[in-house]
Amino acid sequence: MNRALGNSRRGRCYRDSENGWLLGVCAGMADYLGIPAWAVRLTAVALLWFFIVPAVVAYFVAALLMPDRPLRFCGHGDERSFWRAHTGR
Repeated sequence: MNRALGNSRRGRCYRDSENGWLLGVCAGMADYLGIPAWAVRLTAVALLWFFIVPAVVAYFVAALLMPDRPLRFCGHGDERSFWRAHTGR
């Protein structure tokens, strides 16, 4: 299967606190699924409208279970290898 060039890290679902509004759950899910964040947020609001308590509980459980997105680095090769050696990746 061919994957999109910009989405090579699709193996795990991470919280994206950098691009997120509340805790980054919707932004992380959107990045994982490859769809716009507004579509996931709209779905979350619709679920919140119809199922208030389960939607709130599911959102905060997802925020607790999803790890924070690792930093993305777009520098030169020497710098990238330096930081990978120091972060253990």
